[in-house]
Amino acid sequence: MELAEKLKAIRLEKKMTLDEVAKKSSLTKSFISQIELNKTSPSITSLMKVASALEIRLTDLFREDNLVEDVLVKKEKRNFYYNKNTQLTIELLSNRFPDQKMEPIFFYGAPKREVEAIPRVGQEFVYIIKGKIKLILDQKEYIAEEGDSLYFDSSIPHRWENPWSETVEGIWVGTPPIF
Repeated sequence: MELAEKLKAIRLEKKMTLDEVAKKSSLTKSFISQIELNKTSPSITSLMKVASALEIRLTDLFREDNLVEDVLVKKEKRNFYYNKNTQLTIELLSNRFPDQKMEPIFFYGAPKREVEAIPRVGQEFVYIIKGKIKLILDQKEYIAEEGDSLYFDSSIPHRWENPWSETVEGIWVGTPPIF
Protein backbone atom coordinates (compact mmCIF):
# COMPACT_ATOMS: atom_id res chain seq x y z
CA MET A 1 0.00 0.00 0.00
CA GLU A 2 1.36 3.44 -0.91
CA LEU A 3 1.94 6.15 1.69
CA ALA A 4 -1.05 8.21 0.50
CA GLU A 5 -3.41 5.23 0.70
CA LYS A 6 -2.04 4.17 4.06
CA LEU A 7 -2.53 7.62 5.62
CA LYS A 8 -6.11 7.81 4.43
CA ALA A 9 -6.86 4.24 5.56
CA ILE A 10 -5.47 4.93 9.04
CA ARG A 11 -7.40 8.20 9.32
CA LEU A 12 -10.65 6.50 8.29
CA GLU A 13 -9.99 3.53 10.58
CA LYS A 14 -9.62 5.97 13.48
CA LYS A 15 -12.83 7.72 12.34
CA MET A 16 -11.06 11.08 12.07
CA THR A 17 -11.93 13.86 9.65
CA LEU A 18 -9.41 15.86 7.65
CA ASP A 19 -10.29 18.83 9.90
CA GLU A 20 -9.43 16.88 13.04
CA VAL A 21 -6.08 15.74 11.67
CA ALA A 22 -5.35 19.28 10.47
CA LYS A 23 -6.04 20.79 13.90
CA LYS A 24 -4.03 18.16 15.77
CA SER A 25 -1.08 18.41 13.36
CA SER A 26 -1.04 22.21 12.82
CA LEU A 27 -1.14 21.56 9.07
CA THR A 28 -3.88 22.67 6.67
CA LYS A 29 -6.79 20.47 5.67
CA SER A 30 -5.87 21.13 2.03
CA PHE A 31 -2.28 19.96 2.54
CA ILE A 32 -3.36 16.73 4.26
CA SER A 33 -5.86 16.09 1.47
CA GLN A 34 -3.09 16.58 -1.11
CA ILE A 35 -0.93 14.05 0.75
CA GLU A 36 -3.79 11.53 0.82
CA LEU A 37 -4.44 12.07 -2.91
CA ASN A 38 -0.71 11.61 -3.62
CA LYS A 39 -0.48 15.11 -5.12
CA THR A 40 2.40 16.25 -2.90
CA SER A 41 5.41 14.72 -1.19
CA PRO A 42 5.43 15.75 2.47
CA SER A 43 8.63 16.41 4.41
CA ILE A 44 9.61 14.11 7.28
CA THR A 45 8.58 16.89 9.70
CA SER A 46 5.11 17.09 8.14
CA LEU A 47 4.78 13.30 8.23
CA MET A 48 5.80 13.26 11.90
CA LYS A 49 3.08 15.83 12.65
CA VAL A 50 0.44 13.80 10.80
CA ALA A 51 1.60 10.55 12.47
CA SER A 52 1.41 12.24 15.87
CA ALA A 53 -2.10 13.54 15.10
CA LEU A 54 -3.14 10.01 14.11
CA GLU A 55 -1.44 8.66 17.27
CA ILE A 56 0.83 6.33 15.32
CA ARG A 57 4.57 6.11 14.83
CA LEU A 58 6.21 7.52 11.75
CA THR A 59 7.54 4.07 10.83
CA ASP A 60 4.01 2.64 10.89
CA LEU A 61 3.57 4.42 7.57
CA PHE A 62 6.45 2.54 5.93
CA ARG A 63 6.34 -0.97 7.39
CA GLU A 64 3.76 -3.60 6.67
CA ASP A 65 4.52 -5.95 9.55
CA ASN A 66 6.29 -3.96 12.21
CA LEU A 67 5.58 -5.84 15.42
CA VAL A 68 8.37 -8.20 16.47
CA GLU A 69 8.57 -9.97 19.76
CA ASP A 70 12.27 -10.83 19.57
CA VAL A 71 14.11 -9.65 22.68
CA LEU A 72 17.58 -9.53 21.12
CA VAL A 73 18.59 -6.91 18.53
CA LYS A 74 21.99 -7.68 17.00
CA LYS A 75 24.08 -4.59 16.19
CA GLU A 76 24.23 -5.47 12.51
CA LYS A 77 20.43 -5.95 12.35
CA ARG A 78 19.41 -2.55 13.80
CA ASN A 79 17.08 -0.37 11.80
CA PHE A 80 18.58 3.05 11.21
CA TYR A 81 17.56 6.39 9.73
CA TYR A 82 19.70 9.21 8.40
CA ASN A 83 18.58 12.80 7.88
CA LYS A 84 20.68 14.42 5.17
CA ASN A 85 19.79 18.00 6.21
CA THR A 86 20.72 17.67 9.87
CA GLN A 87 23.26 14.87 9.32
CA LEU A 88 21.71 13.01 12.23
CA THR A 89 21.82 9.21 12.26
CA ILE A 90 19.66 7.19 14.64
CA GLU A 91 19.71 3.45 15.26
CA LEU A 92 16.74 1.75 16.88
CA LEU A 93 17.96 -0.31 19.84
CA SER A 94 14.82 -2.41 20.25
CA ASN A 95 12.30 -4.27 18.16
CA ARG A 96 8.68 -3.22 18.13
CA PHE A 97 6.42 -4.80 20.72
CA PRO A 98 2.66 -4.61 21.13
CA ASP A 99 1.85 -1.76 23.53
CA GLN A 100 5.49 -0.59 23.65
CA LYS A 101 5.93 2.26 26.16
CA MET A 102 9.44 3.55 25.41
CA GLU A 103 11.85 3.73 22.52
CA PRO A 104 15.63 3.53 23.00
CA ILE A 105 17.77 4.98 20.22
CA PHE A 106 21.53 5.34 19.63
CA PHE A 107 22.29 8.62 17.84
CA TYR A 108 25.23 10.22 16.03
CA GLY A 109 25.08 13.99 15.52
CA ALA A 110 27.45 15.65 13.06
CA PRO A 111 29.40 18.74 14.11
CA LYS A 112 27.94 22.22 13.51
CA ARG A 113 24.34 20.99 13.18
CA GLU A 114 20.96 21.75 14.74
CA VAL A 115 17.85 19.59 15.08
CA GLU A 116 14.46 21.21 15.67
CA ALA A 117 12.26 18.89 17.72
CA ILE A 118 8.50 18.70 17.50
CA PRO A 119 6.90 19.19 20.94
CA ARG A 120 4.65 16.24 21.79
CA VAL A 121 3.13 14.53 24.77
CA GLY A 122 5.77 12.39 26.44
CA GLN A 123 9.15 12.39 28.11
CA GLU A 124 12.75 12.15 26.91
CA PHE A 125 15.97 10.89 28.45
CA VAL A 126 19.37 11.46 26.83
CA TYR A 127 22.77 10.10 27.88
CA ILE A 128 25.90 11.48 26.18
CA ILE A 129 28.54 8.86 25.39
CA LYS A 130 30.93 11.01 23.34
CA GLY A 131 31.17 14.74 22.58
CA LYS A 132 28.64 17.24 23.84
CA ILE A 133 25.29 18.67 22.92
CA LYS A 134 23.33 21.81 23.67
CA LEU A 135 19.65 21.43 24.53
CA ILE A 136 17.54 24.58 24.29
CA LEU A 137 14.47 23.84 26.39
CA ASP A 138 11.91 26.64 26.50
CA GLN A 139 14.59 29.33 25.96
CA LYS A 140 16.96 27.87 28.60
CA GLU A 141 20.24 26.28 27.47
CA TYR A 142 21.77 23.11 28.88
CA ILE A 143 25.18 21.78 27.83
CA ALA A 144 25.51 18.01 28.29
CA GLU A 145 28.97 16.47 27.94
CA GLU A 146 30.32 12.92 27.97
CA GLY A 147 28.75 11.08 30.92
CA ASP A 148 25.99 13.68 31.46
CA SER A 149 22.29 13.00 31.06
CA LEU A 150 19.13 15.01 30.47
CA TYR A 151 15.52 14.18 31.37
CA PHE A 152 12.61 16.44 30.39
CA ASP A 153 8.99 16.78 29.31
CA SER A 154 8.70 16.48 25.49
CA SER A 155 5.78 18.90 25.33
CA ILE A 156 8.08 21.82 26.19
CA PRO A 157 9.38 23.47 22.98
CA HIS A 158 12.98 22.31 22.45
CA ARG A 159 15.79 21.87 19.97
CA TRP A 160 19.23 20.27 19.89
CA GLU A 161 22.48 21.84 18.73
CA ASN A 162 25.99 20.56 18.21
CA PRO A 163 27.89 23.79 17.48
CA TRP A 164 31.25 22.15 18.23
CA SER A 165 33.70 20.51 15.81
CA GLU A 166 33.28 16.91 17.01
CA THR A 167 30.53 14.35 16.51
CA VAL A 168 28.22 13.68 19.43
CA GLU A 169 27.06 10.15 20.26
CA GLY A 170 24.50 9.12 22.80
CA ILE A 171 21.50 7.13 23.88
CA TRP A 172 18.04 8.68 23.65
CA VAL A 173 14.95 7.11 25.19
CA GLY A 174 11.56 8.60 24.43
CA THR A 175 8.00 7.94 25.49
CA PRO A 176 5.82 7.28 23.70
CA PRO A 177 7.74 5.76 20.79
CA ILE A 178 7.74 7.73 17.53
CA PHE A 179 9.84 5.61 15.15
